[in-house]
Amino acid sequence: MATNLNVTELDFDDIKRNLKNYLKQQTIFNDYDFDGSGLSVLLDVLAYNTHYNAMAAHLSLNEAFLDSAQIRGNAVSRARMLGYVPTSELAPRAIVNVVLDVSNESAEKPSTLTIPRGTKLSTTVGGLTYRFVALNSATASKVTAGAVISYTFENVEIAEGTYNSIKYRVDNDIAIQKHQIPHKNVDTTTLRVRVQANEESSNYDLFIKFTTLLNVVSTSKIYHLQENSNGFYELYMGDGVIGSKPSNNNIVTLDYVYSHGKEANGASVFTMVDSIGGFSGITITTVSNAAGGAEQETLESIRYNAPIAFTAQNRAVTADDYKSIIERNFTNIASINTWGGEDEVTPDYGKVRICIVPNTADTLTTAEKTTVVNSILKGKNVVSITPEIVDPAYSYLELDIYFKYNPNLTDRASADLVSVVKDTVDDYNLNNLNKFDGIFRHSTILKAIDSADPAILSSTCRPFIYKNITPTITELNNFTLTFPGSIYVPNGIDESCVTSTVWQRDSADNYFADKAIAASTDRQVYAYKLVEGVKVTTIESCGTLTPSTGVLTLNNFTPDDTTAIRLTITPDSLDVAPKREEILTVDGARMSVTAEIDTISTAGSSGSIDYTTTSRFRT
Repeated sequence: MATNLNVTELDFDDIKRNLKNYLKQQTIFNDYDFDGSGLSVLLDVLAYNTHYNAMAAHLSLNEAFLDSAQIRGNAVSRARMLGYVPTSELAPRAIVNVVLDVSNESAEKPSTLTIPRGTKLSTTVGGLTYRFVALNSATASKVTAGAVISYTFENVEIAEGTYNSIKYRVDNDIAIQKHQIPHKNVDTTTLRVRVQANEESSNYDLFIKFTTLLNVVSTSKIYHLQENSNGFYELYMGDGVIGSKPSNNNIVTLDYVYSHGKEANGASVFTMVDSIGGFSGITITTVSNAAGGAEQETLESIRYNAPIAFTAQNRAVTADDYKSIIERNFTNIASINTWGGEDEVTPDYGKVRICIVPNTADTLTTAEKTTVVNSILKGKNVVSITPEIVDPAYSYLELDIYFKYNPNLTDRASADLVSVVKDTVDDYNLNNLNKFDGIFRHSTILKAIDSADPAILSSTCRPFIYKNITPTITELNNFTLTFPGSIYVPNGIDESCVTSTVWQRDSADNYFADKAIAASTDRQVYAYKLVEGVKVTTIESCGTLTPSTGVLTLNNFTPDDTTAIRLTITPDSLDVAPKREEILTVDGARMSVTAEIDTISTAGSSGSIDYTTTSRFRT
């Protein structure tokens, strides 16, 4: 007699039939009619109960795996175990220039004005009005030009959405206190996390999002971000071992932008909603239209990306990971920089750029590039990311150095002091530049020059930047050069931002220059020749210059020969910071060093009559 119950069926009718067959096999129920109304109802109840339990167990088991989970909260929880945080909604971003004309304002006009983070603007897309906010504070100085008094805020980044701020009090009685962002449509890339000692404190510690264990110590100001089972993003701080742990009753301030996602993509005309410093008269010029808005990462995307991210654990996931792997496995490196394609001037998603300065040359050989990509990185980089090796872009610094000295404090002649200064600059170039984080710091090089000899009392350094191009003579040339930082724009109507060395066209000496474009911050590049000292335009338009980004485009010209052309600009700042593949280096051959006797130090107050100072610009 069979006494085992078949438990493999999940369908209701099959379950009921299995129960009925099982009971019929029991001697105590030999004379029962299991199709009768009473027993049939009891069997229905047993079958329904079994069916419900089976379905619950089946669904629960499905929700326990990322591949089969249907509820977003469960999929997010599974992804969290793999160290993956789903991408939040992304707000469209635009860049604008803001000009504030206060000429007719009666109120006091300060020397500087600031657009604070969260300042509101508006735009209309498809008949609907959307709110934009400034992502970072921007400061402008007062400029007086005749009767016009204005403030110009350049390259202000704005994002669609509403700016919000929320505060939490730290309670260390809670083992891992989580601070929830109360808006599901938050753009987490706009999140700023600050911690202050108490509500009265005006000092904040800025915490940044944790991305890698590299260089993270117990005092690192980091926070961890995750999406919880309810669909809200939440964050928590370090535990005192991995990251700094805030003290009890500290105040955590979260400010962020929550957005409508991709709906405002393409917005191009913006108006200011808030005033700036209480002034009106605001003109906004769009530098780049709103773009980049996207919806929150979908469930299917989480299923796809989370396992990939986990597979790449401790491998080439972030740009720093690529850098560390290459440094461990490739020795011909003087300097290396890595960055994502999204950080390019024109974003190129799905790419990671690698730039290496080798020890013995300016660029890597083709074979070395193949080794890095196919041997070192193959199998380590994320499948959806394509690594690309780019060559360094060298920007050469041309320095005009002037220093004053007291000849009574040294036995060196003027020429000897010039030699000492040149050696000092060469040392600075060797130790501080020629690498990707090599920032030209104006004050630092002046300090080095002033310390080179006790007789040197003061110094001045005028930096200029140049790049070389080698044109072709068989077709129209097309070059795009990116100078580090922004470019100084002179006020004179006939003055040019760019100067060039001579190049031949139709057997005549030609030069490049630029001029302003009406109602635009860009400038038009043209070619000219000198006829009895007067500029005569030979090519009306042969490129554009964007001073704010340092991008110079040259086209529509063909010289008589392939002689290299040097293009020189004046940086807008005395400090020059390279980005991405840019490398700064001082050209010693084009460095001018001039020594002058400090007449005041040698002749006292009477020496002030002949005392001269150095102009900021070349004359």
